[in-house]
Amino acid sequence: MPTRAPVSVRRLLAALEGLRRQLRREGTIEPVMLGLGVATGLGTGVLAWALIELVELVLTTAWSVPVPPWQLIVVPTVGGLVVGLLLIRVPEAAGGGVVTTMETVALQGGRFRARVPLVGTLATGLALGTGASGGREGPIVMIGGAVGSLLARVIPVDEDRTRALVAAGAAAGIGASFNAPIGGMLFAIELLLGGLRRAGSLQVVVVASVVGSVTARQLVGANLAPFRPRPGLELGSPAELLLYALLGLTAVLVASGFRRGDDLSRRLFTRLRGRIGRPLSLALSGAVVGVVALSLPEVLGDGSSLPAIDGTRRPIQAMLDVRFGLDWAGAAFLLLLLVAKLFTTSVSTGAGAPVGVFAPTLFTGAALGGAYGIVAANLLGTEVDPGAFALVGMAAVFSATARAPLTGILIVFELTRSYELVLPLMVAVGAATLVAELRGSDSIYLHQLRQRGVVYGQPEDLDVLQLVTVGEVMRRDHPVVEASAVRDEVAAAIDASGGHGVAVTASDGRLIGVVTVRDLDREGDTAEQLATRRVVTVTPEDPVFRAVRRMAALDVGRVPVVDPITRRVVGMMRRADVVRAYQRGIDRSLGVQQRRATGQLRDLTGVGFVELFVDETSPLAGVAVRDVAWPERTVLTSVRRHGEVVMPTGATTLEPGDGLVVLTGAAAEVRALVSGQDPAAR
Repeated sequence: MPTRAPVSVRRLLAALEGLRRQLRREGTIEPVMLGLGVATGLGTGVLAWALIELVELVLTTAWSVPVPPWQLIVVPTVGGLVVGLLLIRVPEAAGGGVVTTMETVALQGGRFRARVPLVGTLATGLALGTGASGGREGPIVMIGGAVGSLLARVIPVDEDRTRALVAAGAAAGIGASFNAPIGGMLFAIELLLGGLRRAGSLQVVVVASVVGSVTARQLVGANLAPFRPRPGLELGSPAELLLYALLGLTAVLVASGFRRGDDLSRRLFTRLRGRIGRPLSLALSGAVVGVVALSLPEVLGDGSSLPAIDGTRRPIQAMLDVRFGLDWAGAAFLLLLLVAKLFTTSVSTGAGAPVGVFAPTLFTGAALGGAYGIVAANLLGTEVDPGAFALVGMAAVFSATARAPLTGILIVFELTRSYELVLPLMVAVGAATLVAELRGSDSIYLHQLRQRGVVYGQPEDLDVLQLVTVGEVMRRDHPVVEASAVRDEVAAAIDASGGHGVAVTASDGRLIGVVTVRDLDREGDTAEQLATRRVVTVTPEDPVFRAVRRMAALDVGRVPVVDPITRRVVGMMRRADVVRAYQRGIDRSLGVQQRRATGQLRDLTGVGFVELFVDETSPLAGVAVRDVAWPERTVLTSVRRHGEVVMPTGATTLEPGDGLVVLTGAAAEVRALVSGQDPAAR
């Protein structure tokens, strides 16, 4: 006899169900969304405080005072190893966080796993505390987005509002990191929402950003911002605006360096990770950063708080205060720091360390602006303030790298609380953004997304192939050959496949490569010797759009589908499957539009929409609607067939490939009816 849940649990579930019914009523959702925005900001602010405290805790416990040279290599190496072990269970916490958040918004409707906030906080704290070169702002964007996503699942709300809460969490993360709620709001609008789209989304983002900033400031204190520009920074003379414009043009070169360095590093560490695994590859990246830190320890961490090394613990603040000298040697040292920080950041992020590029763009921007100001002062002999150029350089490099000009301007403005540098900021940031656009280069975040096979745009404008997964349309019975198969066996398998190639696997089913008709002309006797090893793969959970992008990248007509954990071949994705996926994506898109148009039917208690597909094996294929034994309280609302919506009658005959939208209170029974399976076995 099944045990009953405790009374308190039953009351909680009943309260949640009542809240869900209340949300279905007109006029109640927006106030609840504002409440969720407050909760998102509060949770993100607390986790931002926890991350800051964790970084300081690791800094004080992992490093000696003073730091001996051997620790500069050992601590980052061990830290990378530990973080790599932690990321095995939660791989989405790897990387800078912003790209993962954008991909989750684009492909998964903003749905994060529940463990992401805590594991992400722990991994980033350990990485930064042990010296990984990067920043906390990118990861806190993902952590805040995951907080919003979890709250959206508890209530729950629809996909559009889930995306809004993810953006609200991202805004709260930036606001909490810099004590800059307006900058956090604009960051979410420019990068995640793609502009001012919905008043409701904007309100939630604003509320969350303010609450996150206030919460973190109350917990951390007045020194929440990673740096504080000194008072008195201002525009010297109107003629200096030309110097600031040239600084903006120079910032584009640094932004290009970030993108190229990230590309090279990711390619290298992707190969290494396939051979030695994530923990060892992260340990290796830590060792590389440590070697550079032997000469330039300022490259460790995010540049705002370092171990007790010789020199300054806060290099960004030192650049703003012009502590590295006003002579040519000072300018040369700043440029050396710029190159070293760019290199070590590429190494850390390319290896998959849970750190972002936000803070490194500020570090390199301050170094570029400081060096530029020193050179201008020595050449022109004027009262140029290198500290002002360092501050403007931060915004210019960030804007050119992230293509978020309003965010760069507003964050600096909120930090200085002064209008004196608004004109230089607008000139430098505008020049940097304009040149970046003329060069046709994406932001570093969009560039990384394209490398993953995702084209990011407005959430409603996603390609229909992102609405269908590979597992839905791939060919599962596609022939494969083992590595030991001889040439004749390979040729026979290719003929049997009806295509132009087959996958080659090890004895345990793991993918080794692919043999095509063209490969049969190579020298070799076995499938392993004939196979092409440079193979792109997808998993059953990947969107078809990603498979298409990867097929196009190598100009191939098929891509193996592998299990994401075991790497065993489970199917093959072919061009013919893409056509079927496109048709299914159109049908699914039409279904989304129809559900929105008929959403008022959700007010009926206890019923909801179920979307199903009739395949060749379904017992409903070829059966008229009137002859189907539908469960009680079930209505077939529409049939989507060949890209069109058919309003069914009793005489409508269901065909293989039809998409059914059913309004029912017996979802399990309807699914069993369409699939032909026993409901008890599901």
